Amino acid sequence: MERPKATWLLYASASGEQVVSKEIHKLLEGGPPLKELGALMSRIQFGTHLPRDIGSLGKGLHEARLSHTGIGYRLYYARGPQEEHILLGLAFHKKGGQGAQDRVIALARKRPADWLRRI
Repeated sequence: MERPKATWLLYASASGEQVVSKEIHKLLEGGPPLKELGALMSRIQFGTHLPRDIGSLGKGLHEARLSHTGIGYRLYYARGPQEEHILLGLAFHKKGGQGAQDRVIALARKRPADWLRRI
């Protein structure tokens, strides 16, 4: 069996709150897009994703793109500090207005520093 090229970790707050996991479950409510997100994350983890599945936002931040029945979702993530085999899920949101997306991206850019201080 093929081994994954990386392992997913989802950002948790300093108090241990599973922030990104809660964002995912709140927006997807266990419906079909949750399985699709799992499949997308698996493709990224195994390096079998399609070019349209991901995008680079610069400075080490990436987005995984999910579309379900015309609704777009984004999982923002970064690789581990030494580009090792860690994929750190930093934020998840449903696409909407540009202002909301910019705020989520700004938050995702702040979370790696917090995570690094605690590992």
